[in-house]
Amino acid sequence: MKRLVVFVLVLFVASCTSIPAEVRTAQQRPQSVIFFISDGCGPASFSLAREYQREVMNKPKLNLDTFEQGSTITFAEGSRVTDSASSATAYACGVKTLNGRIAMTADQRPVETILEKAERAGFNTGIVSTARITHATPAAFSSHVPLRSMEAQIAEQQITKDLEIIMGGGRQFYTSPADGGSRTDGRNLIDEAEAAGFNRADDLNELMAADQLPLIALFTNSHMAYEIDRDEASEPSLAEMTRRSLELLKEAGEPFIVMIEAGRIDHAGHANDPATHLWDVIAYDEAWQVAIDFARSEGNTLVLGTSDHETGGLTLGAEVDGMGGSGYGYDPTQLTPITSSFEHFSGELAARMQAGTADPAWFADQMKQAFNIDVMDVAEEMGSIIAQADTNQAMAGWRLSRLLSKSTSDPARVGWSTGGHTAVNVPIFAYGPGSAQFTGTLDNTEIGIRLREVLDLD
Repeated sequence: MKRLVVFVLVLFVASCTSIPAEVRTAQQRPQSVIFFISDGCGPASFSLAREYQREVMNKPKLNLDTFEQGSTITFAEGSRVTDSASSATAYACGVKTLNGRIAMTADQRPVETILEKAERAGFNTGIVSTARITHATPAAFSSHVPLRSMEAQIAEQQITKDLEIIMGGGRQFYTSPADGGSRTDGRNLIDEAEAAGFNRADDLNELMAADQLPLIALFTNSHMAYEIDRDEASEPSLAEMTRRSLELLKEAGEPFIVMIEAGRIDHAGHANDPATHLWDVIAYDEAWQVAIDFARSEGNTLVLGTSDHETGGLTLGAEVDGMGGSGYGYDPTQLTPITSSFEHFSGELAARMQAGTADPAWFADQMKQAFNIDVMDVAEEMGSIIAQADTNQAMAGWRLSRLLSKSTSDPARVGWSTGGHTAVNVPIFAYGPGSAQFTGTLDNTEIGIRLREVLDLD
């Protein structure tokens, strides 16, 4: 009998060791999860960043490329094209809902989020975003409201959810006008969070000095700067926020789940701003590598990444003035000279126009320096836009954005089919224990459900 038992054990061990180590790891249960959502980032976005890095930065592939293993279906309830609120609710709660709903069903019933489940199970939890922390994606993991526009109410809920990390942009919905915000009730929720035990950081130096959780770190009044515009001395990158969050979570010594959103990829897609979109995708890729390095050193952390949807209908090899089939043209290196987002330039132009300092020489110089555009090539259109600004500033701003998009996208043969979202599937990336559960083509609700399952939170 003993020989039989030994024989069976030998067979069992042999069968286990015949499975490659990385496969066995992928099938195991993680202790902690780093969940990335690259807002508005579709397959063409990654292709653009990959090709640009290969051509300009001598880097043959993205950090993400090694870990791609599936795709996500993103439709919402009642709509083939989702918004961030509905899709983030699918990830956070495992349910379909209407566009605009935040962690609620279509008939406005709150659904417990994975972070709420994790907190009850003894995990530390956090939300990190380059967008406003009250924006749709982080909101869906940390609040329950029927409309994503209810950002003041979202902020109120976020400081009561026992989150260990609240980090990103969006001070305005945490503070009143007296403190530079937009709340109408006079409350300062950052002060309230500090009184409840949160530590606070307002800039990069304070973030690096923070040494204890819970932490509230809101660096800007609205969204954080695009990567192409970011002041590296004062505003942290997504990679820096990721690294510091993981360091603090590790030091706390508890299992954790943190949602990290590369939020501004989406906004650049809405603006059809190719270079800005590109650099925020590269910033996300750098943050991903920070998480992979952490997970490799710890050995018990699942790193999972996907997008809520694609934005802009990005095309690589687009028609330019009817020349679509001529040479199959596409050249991302044409984006290299661009040093500003449309948003930053438009804001500076509006401020100078209001102050009366937007003289033609300054304008021509800025168009050349920021976007590699010869102002003489667009002089007629710009004259019409500036004249319209006196009577319809919103329309003039829209026309300026369209002009900048065409003038920067066309040389690279980069095209856009919309200023909104699309219904294309978005990639899934995964590494570490539990990653085997996130292969193939999955609905966004399946991602949410499987996340709970791999953490045994169901």
